Amino acid sequence: MKIYAWFFGGVMLITSWGCHSHSDQQATPSQEYFSLKKYFTQQIDSFLQDSSRLTLMKIVTMNQRSDTVWMPLNRENLEQIFNPFIALDIDRPAYRGLYRIESFVDSTTGLLTIIYTSSGAKTKPYQIYLQVNPTHTIHSIYVKSLTDNFLYHTSKQLLYQAGKSVEIITREHIQLFATRRIYVRILFTPQA
Repeated sequence: MKIYAWFFGGVMLITSWGCHSHSDQQATPSQEYFSLKKYFTQQIDSFLQDSSRLTLMKIVTMNQRSDTVWMPLNRENLEQIFNPFIALDIDRPAYRGLYRIESFVDSTTGLLTIIYTSSGAKTKPYQIYLQVNPTHTIHSIYVKSLTDNFLYHTSKQLLYQAGKSVEIITREHIQLFATRRIYVRILFTPQA
């Protein structure tokens, strides 16, 4: 019985976190699934309020070669950064019932982890891990997406550390070509 209480409590809590910005605002539950689109749209708006204090450092590594670029914190750059998360939103009516939801609390850190896993249908993403602080704010979001067929295999991993960084790891393999690995890390840093 306690497991069911934790599960339903976790689902109710996570629905309220779709409205948090990196400034730790709270909201009331309104949906069964967590809306990545809504959350990251609010993150963009919240970061824009801090645009005079923050800048973006983007590090791109492809097959062992790296480049670093400093970018202004503006709407266009933020939308480009968060678009991979927004595009994989599972809060669409067509996805209802296609994801299994599990949750557990880490007794050491107090973080609630909620895992959405595809139930086998051809859905993207394959898995979403939400880690939630005891204060009911998002700590991190990890998204895993796979495409696999006879000619093409790709995996994409997205990690957002709330208010700190975004990491995107892509591995692509096309038959008869070498595997390509692309690692992008974006840091939200104070302006110098």
